[in-house]
Amino acid sequence: MKRKPLNNLGYKILSVVLAVILWIVVMNISDYSITKRIEDIPVSQLNGDALDELDKVYEVADGDTVDIIVKGRRSIVSELTAESFYATADLSTMSITNTVQIFVEPKSASLKDDIYITCVDNTMTLTLEEKVTKQFPVKIKTTGIAYEGYAVGETTASPNIVTVEGPKSTVDKITEVNAYVSVLNARENFDTTSEIVLSDAYGEPITSDKITVSHSEVNVSVNVYPVKTVDIVVDVRGIPEDGYGVAEIIYQPQTIQIAGLPENLDGVDVIEIDDISISGLADDYQTTVDLTEYIPKGIIVADENKDIVITVDIEQVKDKTFTPAEKNITLTGKKEDYSYKVTFSDDFKIVASGVSNVVDEVVIADMVPTIDCSELAVGENNVSLELKDIDGVTYDIHGTVTVKVSSN
Repeated sequence: MKRKPLNNLGYKILSVVLAVILWIVVMNISDYSITKRIEDIPVSQLNGDALDELDKVYEVADGDTVDIIVKGRRSIVSELTAESFYATADLSTMSITNTVQIFVEPKSASLKDDIYITCVDNTMTLTLEEKVTKQFPVKIKTTGIAYEGYAVGETTASPNIVTVEGPKSTVDKITEVNAYVSVLNARENFDTTSEIVLSDAYGEPITSDKITVSHSEVNVSVNVYPVKTVDIVVDVRGIPEDGYGVAEIIYQPQTIQIAGLPENLDGVDVIEIDDISISGLADDYQTTVDLTEYIPKGIIVADENKDIVITVDIEQVKDKTFTPAEKNITLTGKKEDYSYKVTFSDDFKIVASGVSNVVDEVVIADMVPTIDCSELAVGENNVSLELKDIDGVTYDIHGTVTVKVSSN
C-alpha cells in the first residue's frame, strides 16, 4: 500500500523540534561561559598637556599597565590576549590625590556585547614634579687618535649652548652636555654633526622621555694640526735660605709634543719654565705646573698629559778649601821683555762653597785661576785673582797674591 507524505506529520515536526533543542543543549554544553585573567595591558595616557600648562611634569608611579578579568563564551574568551584590548587614562581628570581612573575596552567593537570586563585595579597613580629649564654649554669630546704626526686642536660646536627642560630631580643630575666626535686617522680640518648626550657626575648618560633638549644634535668643527717635539727647560728664581743651595732640578717630562700651524711651530724649539721660586727655602720643593701656560699663542699641547712635575733638591751648603801653587795660575797679557813671578801670602786660600754633589767634584783646574798682567809695572804688584764661574759654586778668596815683574 502506498504511503502518503503527510502521514505522521505531527511526529515529524516533533522530531525537528527535539533535534533543535538537542543542538542548543549540546552547544551550550560545549561553549559554556568562562572567565579569564589577562595581565599587563599597557595604559595610554591622554591629555598630558593639561599638566604641562601647570608647569608640572608627571611620572606614572603605579598603573602603567592594568590587569582585567574577562567573562564570556569559551569560544570567544579563550582567544583573547592583552593585544585584544586598549586601556586609557585621561590625565585631565586627575583627582586631588593624583589618581586617574583607567578604562579598558576591546579593540573590536563586535566584542562589546559578548564579554564582560572587570579591572583588577582601575587606578593610575601619578607623581608630579616641578618643571625646570636650564642651559648647558656643549662640550666636544673626541674619540680615536689622529693620524701619526698630527694632533687635534680647537673644536667648536654650533650651537655651543643648549636648553634642557624637564623634571627638576632629573635636570639637577645633569653635569655635562657632550657631543662625541671621532678623529680616528684625521690629518686635516673637518666639519661634522654629532648627537647631544646628557651625562651625570659619573659620566653615565641620562635619558628620559620627560626631558626635552633645544637641539638634538650640533654642528662640530675640528682643527687638526701637525705635531712637533720640543725640549723643556726648567730654571728657578730666588735664593734659598742662607747656608743652602740648589743641588738638582728634576722634572718629568723633559720633552713635549706641541701642535699648530707650520708657521707658528717653526719659531718654537724649546719651552722654558723660569718662574719657579725657591726664595728662602731650606727643604726640597716640589710643584706641578700646567704646560699650557708656557706655550706661545697659536700653539697647543698635543700630549694627553699637559702637566709637568718639578722637584728642586735643596741641600745645606758645604765649603771646600784650595791652596793653589804658582803652576796653577794662568797669566795673560804678559810682555816679551819681562819675567813674572807669582807669590802668595801665608794665609792665602780659596774657599769654594756649594752643595755637596757639586762642590765635591770641583778641582782647582776647573776654576782656571787667572791674573791679567797687561797693566803691571816692574816691581812687586798686588793683584786680583780671577776665577771661572761654575754653576752652583761661590768663591771666597783669603790673603793676597803678588806678581813680581822683572825686566829681562
